[in-house]
Amino acid sequence: MSIFISLFAGLGLFFIGVRLISSNLRQVIGRRLRQLIARAVTGPGSLALFGLLAGAVMQSVNAVIHVLVALVTAGAMDRKRAFPIIRWTNLGTSMLALVAAIDLHALALCLVGLTGIAYYRQIDQSTRWRHAVGALLGLGLLFLGTDFIKSGAALLRTEPWLRLHISELGVWLLPSFAIGAAVAWAAQSSTTVVVITMSLAAGGLIGWNGGAMLVMGAGLGSAASAWSLAGRLQGSARQLVLFQVLLRLQGLLLTLAFYACNRWLLDDPFGRLLDQFQMGLPARLAAFYMVVQLLSDLASRALEAPSLRWLEAWAAPSLQENLSKPHFVHDEALDEAETALLLADKEQQRLLACLPAYLDALRQDAPAALTSADQRQAAESQVLQLCEQFLVELADRQRSRDVLERSMVLRDRNRLLASLQESLVELHQAAQVASGGDDEAGRATVAQLLDQLVQSLHLMLEALAETAARAQPDAEDLELLRSLTHDRSELMDGIRRRLQGSDLEAGLRQAVFSATTVFERCVWLARRYVLLLDSPITAMATEPSTKT
Repeated sequence: MSIFISLFAGLGLFFIGVRLISSNLRQVIGRRLRQLIARAVTGPGSLALFGLLAGAVMQSVNAVIHVLVALVTAGAMDRKRAFPIIRWTNLGTSMLALVAAIDLHALALCLVGLTGIAYYRQIDQSTRWRHAVGALLGLGLLFLGTDFIKSGAALLRTEPWLRLHISELGVWLLPSFAIGAAVAWAAQSSTTVVVITMSLAAGGLIGWNGGAMLVMGAGLGSAASAWSLAGRLQGSARQLVLFQVLLRLQGLLLTLAFYACNRWLLDDPFGRLLDQFQMGLPARLAAFYMVVQLLSDLASRALEAPSLRWLEAWAAPSLQENLSKPHFVHDEALDEAETALLLADKEQQRLLACLPAYLDALRQDAPAALTSADQRQAAESQVLQLCEQFLVELADRQRSRDVLERSMVLRDRNRLLASLQESLVELHQAAQVASGGDDEAGRATVAQLLDQLVQSLHLMLEALAETAARAQPDAEDLELLRSLTHDRSELMDGIRRRLQGSDLEAGLRQAVFSATTVFERCVWLARRYVLLLDSPITAMATEPSTKT
């Protein structure tokens, strides 16, 4: 009984270690580190190095794909550069299998001891070091769990009945393959299956054929786990996950062909090659796992062109994904202040020109909207956040007064755009409430009023976007904008007072109150934007702050 407890504890420690390493290192991946990664991975050599290190350290291709998805969806990395990283990450994860072939008992105890000292000294409470301490603990538990599995397996080989059943796995290869696939899918890691298989082999519980089938089955399980991740993603992010699925399946087919030829057609040349290095069975399985990864990489490279065409057709970028990517701002522009300010201004002009599209679904004479207002706002708000971060970093790098003043004006415009987007979404919500009343005559009256507000707001936003797109807005255009954005509070108050004494349903009356309040706010925000266009530095100094 104690033998099974040792094996069970070893598996538990191993899984905890893998999860601790992955979760703690993922917390370290912040925006600044993502920027460094995006800048570093520019050539084939840097792509390979980053993929190998990421796979070796994080021990989870899915975890690395999460980082790449964040970079690609934020526009910090082109998805075509992410595909080679995934290839090299798979190779990097095999490093653990090579390390596990070594006796790590002393190293595991040292790592756990160092982590205990760090916890006693409360280093884990430090914001700077707590994730490093957690990852160190995960690594120690992973190695300790591997040692427990090896010890338990070594004791189990003395049990005749178990040796008989385990030896049957070397004859019936399909069950071994299925077990490897199931465990890899459940553990979300093919390396986990390989290390456990090596531990069983070190204890004499499994032979070469059964172990090789477990390793190959782990490739199928890894593809299945990646496929389950793809269901929650779309567009380029989905392409990255499907690329991993294709890579694993292509490599699995090539590996099965290699195994069949090596065993039944060529009289085991691979085994004879390993005999020359005097490798034990665990080391042989680690070498075979490395061959599996290399064959997956070769198959992926050979079929890259048709694979990419299939991915483009199967997971084309969605409209919302395209909306969430900046068109002008990029980190490389931060080195030149004038260029950075110009690009930020162009990005804001583009987003300002998109505001009338928020009202298309509410206008009776407009074409059908391609995306809803809340989906558009969720996507474009990401671009505004990137613009805000871009301007903050620009101000940190460039300390001149002119750059600071102009970046502050652009940040104020950024906040105004975000408030306008939110307000237009609220207007949609009010319109939805107004369309749900039981009083048909009341709904018609409210619909007519809402249409007037929407048409007026649409005209105002279009005029604002056209004027903002000009390099030097003339006085007449600015005067027209001031007249379009004059204070409407008395008019809106009059409408609300008239409705207060009407016989409209309470829900319709509340919808009108909300719509008129939102309209009034949109007019005020548009006027603030006009003032920043008119005389940016003066307006910034004289007008109330928008940072509320």
